[in-house]
Amino acid sequence: MKWEKYDSIDEYHRISVEADWSELSDDYVGIVAEYAKIRIPGFRPGKVPRNIIENRFQKEIVDDLSQRAAQRIGREAIRDAGIEALGHVEAEEIECAKGQVFRARLRFHPMPKMDLPDIQSLRIDEGGLDPRDQISLRLLELVSFDVPERLVKEELDRDGIGDTTPESVEWKTASDRIKLMLILKQIARQEGIEVDETDVNKRIAEKAKEFETTANALLKELKKGDGLQRLRDMLIAESTLEYLIEKTDN
Repeated sequence: MKWEKYDSIDEYHRISVEADWSELSDDYVGIVAEYAKIRIPGFRPGKVPRNIIENRFQKEIVDDLSQRAAQRIGREAIRDAGIEALGHVEAEEIECAKGQVFRARLRFHPMPKMDLPDIQSLRIDEGGLDPRDQISLRLLELVSFDVPERLVKEELDRDGIGDTTPESVEWKTASDRIKLMLILKQIARQEGIEVDETDVNKRIAEKAKEFETTANALLKELKKGDGLQRLRDMLIAESTLEYLIEKTDN
C-alpha cells in the first residue's frame, strides 16, 4: 500500500491511497461468497457457479468492494500517516476493478486534541443519577472541544431528525453524544481498555436477534459504511464507563 497527503482547502484532511490487488483479493472473495447465498432460479442455494455470481452481480460486488476497501485501506493509510480519523472516511474518487490496482482519494476529520481529566478525581453521589450518567455528565463538563458540524448532522440523520440548528436541544444532545464517545475512546486508549472480536460478534448476534435477522446479514450491513467501527466504539465506551465506575468505588 502507498499513501500520500495532499492539500486541504477546508476543515477536512485528505490523503490518496494505492494498493495492489493482492491486498483486496480476500475482501473480494468474501463479498462474492455473500452474493452466492442469494437464491437464483435454476440453481440450488449455495450451488451457483462463481462465474455466474460474478457476472450477474458485477456492479454490486465492485461497489461493495470499493466501499470496503476505501474504509479499510484508507484507515490503514491514515494510521501509517500518524493521524487518527474521526468518524467516517469519505471517498472522493475511487478506481476499483477486479485484478487491478486500487486507488482512492479520501477525506476525513482528524481526531480533536483533548486534555483528559484525572480519572481518580471522578466521583459518584450515592442516591443520585445512574452512575453512568453521573460520570458521563462530569466528563462532558471537564473536557472541551468542538465537534465538526458534519458529524453532528450525520448523528441527527441516524436519529431520524432532519432540519435543525446548532441552537436546538436535538443538536446539543447529538453533539454531546459524539463528544462523550470520543472522550471515552481516548480514556480507553490511555488505560489499555480493549474489546476483541468475540465481544463484537456477541453484540452482533444479540442485535440480529432483536431485529429478527441473521448475524451474517447484519454484519454485511455494518460493513457497508462505518457501522462496524461505530459498534466497536460503542463497546469500548460501555467497557470504559464500567471501568470508571469501578475506579470510583475503590
